[in-house]
Amino acid sequence: MAMITAPSQRVVRRHHRREPHRAPGSTRALLIALLIALAALACRAPAAPQAQTSARIASQTVLADELLWQLGPAVRARVVAVSPLADDPRYSTVVDQWPADRPRIAGASEALLARSPDLVVLASFNAPETRAFIEAHGVRTLTFDRFASFDDLRGNLRALARAADADAEAGVLLQQWDARLASLAADHSRGRPMLAISWGDGLVAGADTSFDAIARQAGLRNLAAERGLVGHVPLGLEQLVAWDPEVIVLTCEPLPCPEAEREFAQRSGIRATQAARRAGIFAIPAPELSSIGAGMISAAERLQARRIALTEPP
Repeated sequence: MAMITAPSQRVVRRHHRREPHRAPGSTRALLIALLIALAALACRAPAAPQAQTSARIASQTVLADELLWQLGPAVRARVVAVSPLADDPRYSTVVDQWPADRPRIAGASEALLARSPDLVVLASFNAPETRAFIEAHGVRTLTFDRFASFDDLRGNLRALARAADADAEAGVLLQQWDARLASLAADHSRGRPMLAISWGDGLVAGADTSFDAIARQAGLRNLAAERGLVGHVPLGLEQLVAWDPEVIVLTCEPLPCPEAEREFAQRSGIRATQAARRAGIFAIPAPELSSIGAGMISAAERLQARRIALTEPP
């Protein structure tokens, strides 16, 4: 009768010594599979960091009022308040466009905090107390601080787009702006450059101003900048007349622009300038001439059209 016996300890030990050599193919396959898995993990792209999306945005500057509107419906829907100047026709190009349920609120107020914004957009000319008040309550801020060129305008839009998670919308807007600027540049050779000066309330705009950028984009020479003035500088009427610019640019509110031009051209002293004698008084809407946003492009388009009309041979 056959007997079933347990293997002796010696046999068991021998089996343990020989076991690694009994299935070399299985071990090799396991190592290969492990190496493949490690390689796959190494090649996997790291997860992109999550951008901080602003779900509730408040504007405290006309520039942000305008840019947030221009970025389109998806961004507008996240705006909970706009600046008190959003509907001021002297400065804003979005007058009456923001609906009434977006309150016009000053920044250093409990009313703004009651709107629960997670981003408030400011400009460097806002009162420092406004920014301090907002940040003291734990609200993130974005502050625009450059306004003198079209590159500054692009930079402000990109900064807002990053903060508002609106890069795609900003890309479309930038393409539109650049197409308009390219069209202006293509027409610089038409007619000839003209010496121009911006005049308003006894101030002229020299170098490093939005008007200087507008004038150059329109094919004009900024007389104040060429005379060494920087920024917005007081200039007496006598000096303006003595410089005798070919073009004087001014705003036309509250009068219609053609009427504002005629009235200004008849003023004492101004009548003697070549600008007044040769139809060189150019009046354009105030929110465009004072713009630090896309209104700069509109102002340049108006001025270039007038320059070409005066100087291009028929």
